[in-house]
Amino acid sequence: RDLRAANRYDGVYVPAGSEGVRSTMARTKEELVPILFRYFMAASLMSQEFDKHLTRDPKDSALHGGDPMAFLVSKAGLKMCLWYGMLYVVIEGWRDAKLSDAEVDRLLASPNTELLRLFRNGMFHFQTDRWLPAKFSDFFEPKNKTVEWVRSLTTELRRSLLAEMKKVSAKP
Repeated sequence: RDLRAANRYDGVYVPAGSEGVRSTMARTKEELVPILFRYFMAASLMSQEFDKHLTRDPKDSALHGGDPMAFLVSKAGLKMCLWYGMLYVVIEGWRDAKLSDAEVDRLLASPNTELLRLFRNGMFHFQTDRWLPAKFSDFFEPKNKTVEWVRSLTTELRRSLLAEMKKVSAKP
């Protein structure tokens, strides 16, 4: 069985075990990029699943002017929350790997990055303050235009990380 075929994402080979990382801590950009790409793939999958549910599940119409509480517990809403939470993990990895890209860096300079960090904390850390943590409601303030920002950031991270993966996978 060709394991390389099973480890492809959008035409980019993802090294099985990320060579040199199994037994030692990753130190170089070349070692960190495939690891970060794995986290991006999880965020990207949730983004795609979110979009699928929006187009086929009329119960998720809460997003379009309905009850936001009902939306957050819908399949689309839960997948959106997972996407957004995972996206912040990618941001952390981006920074740890010291990656740079003009458009990604411009988007990360937005105050929405901090709102997304708080959103991630609200999603992945148990919150006892109320049913809908302030970390969620603050994120969705219309003035912040976070939905457009998240979509743009996801698109730009995909573009940049695919380019980085092509560089890494092209090395012998």
